[in-house]
Amino acid sequence: MASPREYVNDPRFTRIFDLPPDATRGRSKPFRIAYADYGYRNEALPEQDNVLLFFGSLMGSRLIHIAKDELAKVHKVRVINPDRPGIGGTDAADAEHRMGLWLDAIPALLDHLGIKHISVACHSCGVIYALDLMLHHPELLHPERPYLAIGAPWILPVHTGSTALRAAQSLPAGIIGQTDKMARLINNHVGPLVGTSIGLILGLVAKLSPPSHHVSENASGEASFEDQIWPAIVERMYAEGVRGIADDAVLVMQKHGGKVGWSNWGDYDTLVPRLAEVLRAAGRRLKVDVFYAENDHLIGSENSKGRRWFDDCWGVPQGSDIISFHCMTVNRADHDEIWMQLSILSSNVAAITAIMATLALVAPIPDSTAIARDTASEQVLEIWLVLLQAHDVTFMLHDGMPGKRGET
Repeated sequence: MASPREYVNDPRFTRIFDLPPDATRGRSKPFRIAYADYGYRNEALPEQDNVLLFFGSLMGSRLIHIAKDELAKVHKVRVINPDRPGIGGTDAADAEHRMGLWLDAIPALLDHLGIKHISVACHSCGVIYALDLMLHHPELLHPERPYLAIGAPWILPVHTGSTALRAAQSLPAGIIGQTDKMARLINNHVGPLVGTSIGLILGLVAKLSPPSHHVSENASGEASFEDQIWPAIVERMYAEGVRGIADDAVLVMQKHGGKVGWSNWGDYDTLVPRLAEVLRAAGRRLKVDVFYAENDHLIGSENSKGRRWFDDCWGVPQGSDIISFHCMTVNRADHDEIWMQLSILSSNVAAITAIMATLALVAPIPDSTAIARDTASEQVLEIWLVLLQAHDVTFMLHDGMPGKRGET
């Protein structure tokens, strides 16, 4: 069995793609992108691969979910997860230009890999990049399984009323642009920094290392392995570089280049109607599942101002025939736990369902009548198995998923 470092060093978790130079787009030399490409590969019919493209949060590393490689293989899901600019092995790009660059880079990467259609998952500020891609490249969505899963979406403090983050947003861009140094300082001198959302740093929420892992007596070997490799993942992330989190912090706080809003759409309330129009013109529909954390220090808890605002953005009548929107509250999870801390959530069934609904690609959130009791003794790998099988039409979800569901 491979050691943690040997596992992390698997070549499949560090692929390289060089985006060609393009003077018309301001690129005078190739732009290097590191990405992980793992899970199932249909060598005979590669066009039939079920591909999940993942957009991570503030510290968006390609390595975050590599422990699920074997499970993804078993259930025929291929995962593509690139390092964002300035993270890991991907070249740097400043806050003002990184979204435009990513709009060039991601379609080029997918074309390089021979991937025509994708389902998409994102966490926190990764939602900005995911929605920007869908708006400008709706043709990439799978024609039969057009799916977006959003875990703990990033919402500007003006909509949430968060005092701490509104104070952070008022800081000069030069100060916000030092967040990578704070992250490295904490990691080097206090403990491994594993929370990856913007709130961890800008909100000064100090999740410094995985707490003691309480795994029930029937925990699987896979969950134990994930615990074992996590320190090697964190070590590799910081060794390669995390400068990009500073540029992302400036971007998500909309402090970049004097611009108001993201890309050419501004904020979610203006994006969703445009997205519906673009999808309609392209003959596409979209299923959106949003997974909120029960205890979210960034956007608030259930029925909070930020959540209501975000839900309302998706409830626009002109898009109701094109976009199917559902939301769910993940019990006992916080903003970072929804996607990040898989190993320490081995007893938190609901938090893992938020992650695995994306790898299932089209797994529906069950109706409230199907939601089972919160069986905390069930194990993380059992839920991974359930949700990875959910794309199979012969599979019936009998036990449901604990949580609270909403729909517009």
